[in-house]
Amino acid sequence: MTDKNLRVRESGPDLVRTIACIFVVGLHFYLNIGYYDAPLTEVKMYIMTGARWLFMTAVPLFFMLTGYFKCHKKMDGAHYRALIPLLISYLVISVAKMILYNRIFGKIYGIREMLENLANYQIAWYMGIYLCLFLLIPFINRGWEALDRREQDILLITLTGLCTIYPVFKYIGPSYFTGLYPVLFYLLGATVRQRRPKVSKAAATAVLFGVVILETFISIRFTSTGTFDWNLISTTDGAYGSFFVMICTVCVFVLFYDAGVKGRAVRAFLSSVSSVSFEIYLFSGAYDALIYAYVKRYIKEPSEAFWFFFVTVPLSFIAAYVSSLIFRYCVSKILKLSGLSAKS
Repeated sequence: MTDKNLRVRESGPDLVRTIACIFVVGLHFYLNIGYYDAPLTEVKMYIMTGARWLFMTAVPLFFMLTGYFKCHKKMDGAHYRALIPLLISYLVISVAKMILYNRIFGKIYGIREMLENLANYQIAWYMGIYLCLFLLIPFINRGWEALDRREQDILLITLTGLCTIYPVFKYIGPSYFTGLYPVLFYLLGATVRQRRPKVSKAAATAVLFGVVILETFISIRFTSTGTFDWNLISTTDGAYGSFFVMICTVCVFVLFYDAGVKGRAVRAFLSSVSSVSFEIYLFSGAYDALIYAYVKRYIKEPSEAFWFFFVTVPLSFIAAYVSSLIFRYCVSKILKLSGLSAKS
């Protein structure tokens, strides 16, 4: 399929982005119910561990989507202006979240703390890492386009080794470059855009669930603490760059990126979610604080929250989605009036 054909909006990438948004909200569930401090001794905890590993593909999926859509971006004003709506969303929603957290948990953020957390991206860490990748995109693209197909393949293999091997095989690969995983996933997304691979959906599904089951087994069988061990086959800071997570991310992406979604209403919904995915990420943290402050009144152990997942995650997602639509509408109007509007 040519780039001319791609100008007609594809529903597949919107579906991938929607899945990634839901996975992000799903990951927040684990942080809010105390999962990481609970013993992995019940069937419910086994299932939750498997789902947790699946949800870990969320952030890598966003980076693959960035590569898929921005692999031809040049160093021009239009590229950098696309940052304006994201920065506005980050600043405004993050400040609102910190004010809300002060109301719920007591005073945590004064003016100084607010400024510090905005500057170091502690209130929304993804913004910091995406900003760094965004600034590099024109240069990554020029280097990528200068390589022939064989050289691109070798680069992907090299980056895979540098970014993902260490968390799984700590005595084989060094850890120095694990933080480069956003570049790896960006280039994987660019590769899918350029080559449009056709893979067996059945095979991709089998590999996806096979790896998730393997991750779950290792997490439960070989934990030294009885609880989830971040450093077993990943690291606290490099979990998204795990070799297993990379395999699962690619499987999810190729399963759905070329999906032909039928139904105008469904396509419109997926497109709508995709357009405000960043704001959903920001707003969901605020709604999580409200929702789980209430839920915790009724659970004593994380395993007791098992069934709450099917209520809290959809509720947080829907609330964040609606808030994001309203917020983005207001921002777009303001930017249009000021002449700063930019197409992402």
